[in-house]
Amino acid sequence: MSIDCPKAVIFDLDNTLSESFQAPREDVARALHRLFELMPVAIMTGASFSRMNEHFLPSFPKIDRSRLYLFPDTAAQCYIWQDNAWKSIYKFAFSKNEYKKIMKTFENAIAETGVLKDAPRWGDLFLARDVQITFAGLGVDAPPQEKAKWDPDRTKRKKLKDYLDKRLSGCDIRISGRTAIDITEKQVDKAHGVRWFSERLGIKPTEMIFVGDDLGPGGNDSVVIPTGINTIQVAGPHETAAAINEILEACSLHRV
Repeated sequence: MSIDCPKAVIFDLDNTLSESFQAPREDVARALHRLFELMPVAIMTGASFSRMNEHFLPSFPKIDRSRLYLFPDTAAQCYIWQDNAWKSIYKFAFSKNEYKKIMKTFENAIAETGVLKDAPRWGDLFLARDVQITFAGLGVDAPPQEKAKWDPDRTKRKKLKDYLDKRLSGCDIRISGRTAIDITEKQVDKAHGVRWFSERLGIKPTEMIFVGDDLGPGGNDSVVIPTGINTIQVAGPHETAAAINEILEACSLHRV
């Protein structure tokens, strides 16, 4: 596929730039370093800011951080580098009552659907924050190979999502990653993040590229497609460095 040099690039994190809770591969980090020198870059992910800060950012100690935008919690927040620190410049948070209702409804969903019966478990089932509640089907510390084989066709999580959709109409509920379901406030998703980023930079979504592993029908990245942003689908971090290098090549030709 032929691509044009974009004015900005947005990346998914888990299973795109890196495996969950892992630093990016050397080839991905090297390619990203080159991209940071050319244009604004955003990371848009269901992961928390603290996890990005712990596992992703240490690989990039010398970049111009003013060009990096972090959208954790499925773009429920945005962090920018300001006055030598990361600062949240917007935040969509649940009220205490909303939070309690979501957690109770999810517990009921697990009990009534039975999707976790006899399932192994590594760590907590939920990463629960005031901006996003994430369910991890096998626990947050499950090995990647176990995650990959637990719900590959998403039927288990589809049962949970159907239950939740009927009872949490004020929320956006998305199947994501290999074992996860993410819940944010209504209309707070990666499409919102793309539009906000576009307005912030003063460029059109059509002048940007989104790189992700889940852009197919029903995928958690697919919500960005209606914004008009160009997309590159990758099967995992092993394909991401090549995708970045393709963008760099397009920009190199553009400058000639």
